[in-house]
Amino acid sequence: MRLIYTHENRIMALNIRNVLMNHGFDVSLNNEFASSASGGLAPFDTWPEVWLLKDDDFDSAKKVIESISHGTKQAIWHCKSCKEENDDSFDYCWKCHAENN
Repeated sequence: MRLIYTHENRIMALNIRNVLMNHGFDVSLNNEFASSASGGLAPFDTWPEVWLLKDDDFDSAKKVIESISHGTKQAIWHCKSCKEENDDSFDYCWKCHAENN
């Protein structure tokens, strides 16, 4: 059994667990609800953890996690008015409020 992923956000850890399970890896989620103990423990010690049950699967599972991380880069657009860089999720420039045409 080997720790493969931890994150302060429970949803992120659940997502990684689900992706690994969908790829056929046997995993376990620990500390899912440990945040309530953060007063008596260091906050890092209460983060949800995804554990890989078979040590031999570590390298393959790590590649799956890395492929997710590299595939989440958002598209950007440059404002025609002020040339500011904006995430694709914005309909208007965050700096000058010009519309993305």
